[in-house]
Amino acid sequence: MLRRIRVPKSFALSLALLLAFGGCSNLPTQPTMPSESVVNGAGSEPAQVLGLFEGSTSQTTKTVGLLGGVVSAGDFTIVIPPAALTRPASITVSQPDPTKPVVNLSISPASANRFLLPVILTANAKRMDRTLLSTACISYYNPTTQKWEDLASTVSVLNLTVSTPLWHFSTYRVTSGGKAGW
Repeated sequence: MLRRIRVPKSFALSLALLLAFGGCSNLPTQPTMPSESVVNGAGSEPAQVLGLFEGSTSQTTKTVGLLGGVVSAGDFTIVIPPAALTRPASITVSQPDPTKPVVNLSISPASANRFLLPVILTANAKRMDRTLLSTACISYYNPTTQKWEDLASTVSVLNLTVSTPLWHFSTYRVTSGGKAGW
């Protein structure tokens, strides 16, 4: 004799919605593929190649929705967790000069530049002097005071990265001992 298992309708509906949205989304843990929206200072060559030459700009723009996503350009990566945004937004990550650890982050529409959850900015610091890495942090350029302000940052000596949570986008840089640079 077979027994019938009763599943609450709300559970079944929640599971169906989760599978529908999760199966059709760009999760932040998925492998990233080069996007067509990569813009460089020298035409249509990939950003990974052009980022090696002085003076070229590495820039990526991607639309990110409620489920979050990842946007990278040059030495910088932004991870937007699910539910950080209230609506889809266009996010641009731009490293104007690959020889300098400075990144410009922007979002459109501008009203989306306040996150419900912090996004994570991670800088690849492989070119930084190893003796300076342990004291490295990410700084924010405050346009009101026209000064750089250090942010609470996490350094991974194993991965050679520096990370910090952000509540809004602006201009950021990697510093060590008050000086920017690799």
